[in-house]
Amino acid sequence: MPEQTWIAITFIVFLLLFIAVGIFSSTRTSNTTTDYLLASRSVNPWLTALSAMATGQSGFLFVGQVGFAYQVGISAIWLVIGWAIGDYLAWWWVFKGLRKLSEATDSETVSSFLSQDQKGKSRWITVTSALIIIGFLVTYASAQLVAGSKAVHAIFGWNYHVGIIAGAVIVAIYCFSGGIRASIWTDAVQATIMIGSLLLLLVVALIACGGMGELWRTLGEIDSSLVTLNPPNLKFGIVPFFIGWMVAGFGAVGQPHITVRAMAIDSPDNLILARNFKILCGLLTSFSAIGVGLCA
Repeated sequence: MPEQTWIAITFIVFLLLFIAVGIFSSTRTSNTTTDYLLASRSVNPWLTALSAMATGQSGFLFVGQVGFAYQVGISAIWLVIGWAIGDYLAWWWVFKGLRKLSEATDSETVSSFLSQDQKGKSRWITVTSALIIIGFLVTYASAQLVAGSKAVHAIFGWNYHVGIIAGAVIVAIYCFSGGIRASIWTDAVQATIMIGSLLLLLVVALIACGGMGELWRTLGEIDSSLVTLNPPNLKFGIVPFFIGWMVAGFGAVGQPHITVRAMAIDSPDNLILARNFKILCGLLTSFSAIGVGLCA
C-alpha cells in the first residue's frame, strides 16, 4: 500500500477518534449551565494538565516552535525556558485563587468572574470583557485552524480552505455535543498523541541525521550561530529577550481558554499536581520540537 494511503488512513482514524471522544463525553454531561461551561468543576488534575498543554501549544508547538528552532538554532531553548517559568508563575500565583474565588462567587465564565464587585455583578464589565474575549479568541482560533490547514496541505496537498473548514466543523461537533468536558477530553487525547508523536519524530529525525554529534557538526558548518546559545541579532541583548518569553508564558492568565480549565478542576489543591504535570509535558514536547527543528 502506498505511503500516502497509510498517512491518509492514520489521519482519518485520529479525526474519528477525536469526534468519538467528544461525542462520548456528552453521555457524561448533566443538563446544567455549570456542567456545560465548567464540567461541574469535576475535572481531575491529569486531564486538566493535558488539556491546558494541548490548548495552549498545539499549532504553536508543531508549526511555530519547530520553525523557530529551524531558523535560529539551539538558542531557541531560551523561548522554552522563559515560557515555562512564566507559565509556572501563572499557575502558582493566579490560578489557585481564581479557582477558589470563581466558585465562591458562582462565576462560570471568565467574564462573569471579572464582573464581580462589592455590589454584585457589573454588567458593563461583563459585556466589555466578553467582547474583548470574543474578538481575540476568534483571532487565536483562526490561527490554530490555519496551522492545522498548513499541516493538511503539506501532507495531502489539499487547499488551505478545506483544512480550515474541516477543522472548524470537527471542533464545533464535539464542543456543542459535550461542552467544556468534550473539549477537555479531546484535548487530553490530542496531548497524548502530541507527546508520543513528537518523541517518535525526534528519534527518527536524529537517526536520519546520523546522531547528535553529526547533527551538531552539520549545523556548525551551515551557520555557526545555529549552535550558539546567544540568539543572533538581538538589539537589546539576551536579558530582555528572555524576560519577554517569561511574560509570554505568564500571559496564560489572560487566555480564557486556559484559565477556564483551572476553574473546572475538581479541587483548588489539585492545581499543584496539574501545574507540575503540565509544565513537565510542556518542556518535554517543546524540547522535542526544537530537536525536530534542528534536524530539519
